[in-house]
Amino acid sequence: MDTVDPVQALADECEELSATARALTEQEFAAPTRCTEWNVKELLGHTYRGVNRINVLLAEPAPLFADTDAISYWRRYVPEDDAPDIAKRGKEAADEFASGAELARAWDRMWREAVALAGRTDPARLVATTWGPTLPLDEYLKTRVLEVTVHRMDLEDALGRKGWGTDLAISIVDDILAGLLGEDPPRDLDWDVVEFIETGCGRRPLTDREREVLGPLAEKFPLLG
Repeated sequence: MDTVDPVQALADECEELSATARALTEQEFAAPTRCTEWNVKELLGHTYRGVNRINVLLAEPAPLFADTDAISYWRRYVPEDDAPDIAKRGKEAADEFASGAELARAWDRMWREAVALAGRTDPARLVATTWGPTLPLDEYLKTRVLEVTVHRMDLEDALGRKGWGTDLAISIVDDILAGLLGEDPPRDLDWDVVEFIETGCGRRPLTDREREVLGPLAEKFPLLG
């Protein structure tokens, strides 16, 4: 995982999301998603806010110490406590733009600024999130890679397509989920990377057979909300 550049991985995923978002009609922006609190525009609003946090956090003083990495960051996320506020902020971010097309253009500008800023910043520079975790920039960027990768899959699903991450991003997301699981998923599951991501992130439930193969590990799913 440490050999994968999270700046490039984030750029790759954001570029793909930009290409998709720029081609959407307003009717498609209004379509529901499997993130049931959001339509496509609101999902993009949430993703916009998540990546823009790079710009926000790097404008603030660095904390004195880190207490989290890209894996333990997600262990501190409690969906039951955090999800309502996250859903609200995603809607608010989308509402700042009069149309989906306007949001797509703003997203395209913003993420490029964020990636450029991250690329010229020391990866060991610490950042402090508003909800608690403090971590090195390169570890924080991995959490942004997971966010964009998974939500791009959510967007593709809303459009009736099977989503697939870019190679570098998939490597990072797969390592985070394996870290949360505590090991790689059993080979007998015969999951491809998308199935592991969607199951690990709660986009689909485990089947009876998968529960049998996983044994006690099944109780860890979903690995994050």
